Amino acid sequence: MNDYVKQHRWAKLRVGVVITLAIATVFLAVMFAGNIEKLFAPRAIIYATVYDVKGLRAGSPVWFSGVEIGAVQSIEFTSGQMVKVDMSIASDALKYLKKDSGANIMTLGLLGDKYVEITPGSSQADILKHGDTIIGKTPIEFQDVVKASQDSIAKISDFVGMLETVLVRVEKGEGTVSRLIQDPAVYDNLREAIKELTTLVKKMESGHGTMGRLVNEDALYVDLATSAKDIRLFAQSLEKSEGTLNKLISDPSLYERFQRASTSLDSFAQKLAVSKGTVNKLIEDDSLYKNLDSASKKMNNVLERIDKGQGLMGSLTKDDELSKELKSTIKELNALIKDIRQHPDSYFKFSIF
Repeated sequence: MNDYVKQHRWAKLRVGVVITLAIATVFLAVMFAGNIEKLFAPRAIIYATVYDVKGLRAGSPVWFSGVEIGAVQSIEFTSGQMVKVDMSIASDALKYLKKDSGANIMTLGLLGDKYVEITPGSSQADILKHGDTIIGKTPIEFQDVVKASQDSIAKISDFVGMLETVLVRVEKGEGTVSRLIQDPAVYDNLREAIKELTTLVKKMESGHGTMGRLVNEDALYVDLATSAKDIRLFAQSLEKSEGTLNKLISDPSLYERFQRASTSLDSFAQKLAVSKGTVNKLIEDDSLYKNLDSASKKMNNVLERIDKGQGLMGSLTKDDELSKELKSTIKELNALIKDIRQHPDSYFKFSIF
């Protein structure tokens, strides 16, 4: 009887073990269907540091180029107010990741779960290795967009209120803008200005006036081009010549001589200012001016008397007969002197005995 009970219990135990293994096999097949080999594939650990994980949890998937390559193992705080995310990924995916790859925390849909999307990085960077750390980034979420939109809507509301106030003032006729809108004189002035501008443009197109000739005739351009060419040729000849002008430009000795001359002149002026010589007296003493003024007045008096015919000089300038007699006397005197030179014996007789 006891043997039968033992055999019966053993049979139940074997049935229970078989059923348990069958259920476990079905569970594994359902949960890891098509990916059962990845469960035992070699894994690698990489890290990402972010300021805000935005609700990311352990077990969240890790994607690369739209393919799931691992999962988040843990999330912990570090020094410097950063959050460190430990990710377990397939080792064969490391060869596609770079040192400058980024880890973006993304959202499945608008309000879905979080996941990590790893960017490829640049082709020049080194390959990512087990235990390396990459920089994480949290993109702007829908809630942030809504908050920013609310702030923008508030600013737009304030602007609309200000615009409404301005429009009310314009309707009441207050301010410069209202006068520009309601006063017809502004329109008339603009119309007259446009009319005058049109007339001016037509005159310019027809070639009338200076502006019209400048616009329509190419003589000014030709003259300017010729002048520029002449100036260029003059500059070239000046550069190649060895004349005075080129020396004035390029020879520093002339500048030095001018500088020395200015220094000497400045020194002379200082000495002249403090000296008491003749030149300083001529500059500062006004007696010379007074003497010259007195002499000029006397000279004017003499000239006025001569002009009036007073005195011998006046008589000579005014009396023609006196002038003729004086000329005749001078002529006779010259003839007498000439005759004395030719016949001295007739006028001078010398006798010793």
